[in-house]
Amino acid sequence: MFELEKIVGCLSNKKTLDSAARRRQPIESDEDLWMMHFGNDFSIDAFGKIIVSKAFRRLDSKTQVLTANVNPHVRKRNSHTSEVVNAATTIARILGLNEKLCLAIALGHDIGHAPFGHLGETFISKITGKDFHHETFGVVIAQYIERQGKGLNLTYQVLEGIENHSRGLNALSRKESISEEANVVMCADKIAYILADINDIFDRTRILDYKKFPKIYKLAHTCGNNQRERMAFFIKNLCQESAENGCVSFVNSEAAKIFAELKDNMYEAYNLVNLQNSVEILGKIYSFLSETKLIGNVNPALVLALMTDIEVLYLYRKDYINGRDFYDCSVAEIVEHLNGKNINFTNPDLDW
Repeated sequence: MFELEKIVGCLSNKKTLDSAARRRQPIESDEDLWMMHFGNDFSIDAFGKIIVSKAFRRLDSKTQVLTANVNPHVRKRNSHTSEVVNAATTIARILGLNEKLCLAIALGHDIGHAPFGHLGETFISKITGKDFHHETFGVVIAQYIERQGKGLNLTYQVLEGIENHSRGLNALSRKESISEEANVVMCADKIAYILADINDIFDRTRILDYKKFPKIYKLAHTCGNNQRERMAFFIKNLCQESAENGCVSFVNSEAAKIFAELKDNMYEAYNLVNLQNSVEILGKIYSFLSETKLIGNVNPALVLALMTDIEVLYLYRKDYINGRDFYDCSVAEIVEHLNGKNINFTNPDLDW
């Protein structure tokens, strides 16, 4: 095993400088201006904006991989986010990149997830005929929905990282057009959720048995005997490959190939643990939102996308959904500020 000490700071020449931060609205008119005395732009995005946002709070009630599981050790979107933060900032620290920028991107990367995760994305895409992508919707939330529709006024660099963190079934290929820090979060996200999902599905809940997925067992245990060992294995190897290539990279090394194969095998397992009646559940809530006057002229698909798993299941279990039930949900305090706004969930609007 190589020594990490020899590569510490190896990409510092590609670090995004704090002085490069830019916002859509001048910081002088930002209500968080006072924080500039105690930190830089990216730390303000992380601690003064994202982590105190309503969208971030809702992550506690959104699916990571297993919906409506009662075990608090099974990850939700917020615990997944914490693991991405841990991995991304560790990688940034080793490579000499901007740790605070990685922190802010990682904290915000999943705020655009619909209820039931990717099942919700698929439902909204089908019902609207428009491609719903959580990474794009996260940017939309940050710019046009948070803070009573005024937005968080995040830096462009953080928004760019949120918009570009997802790869789906594709390889962990870097994008040359984005920052090294954004590429770090993209890789950290994939490593974090694949290892966590193995942990939750096979080791913790045992919803699936390794015996039916021997390849996953073999690949996972090649990298370590537990979650911590596997995470360390992939982070160290990513840093080594990045040092050798002179940029953030996790494609060519033996460890990267093991991870790619592990990821492919996990996507075969996901179909077996998805909530089987998600279309029925989401369909009932969408029908209610389409018919009710409680959301004014706001797009019902947009409202559904903002809801949490807990809220959707709460309303679904009602024989009849009334106004009081709706006002029990977080979206009730959001939609009143969105009336009259034409918000396009497919447009990140980053051409500024």
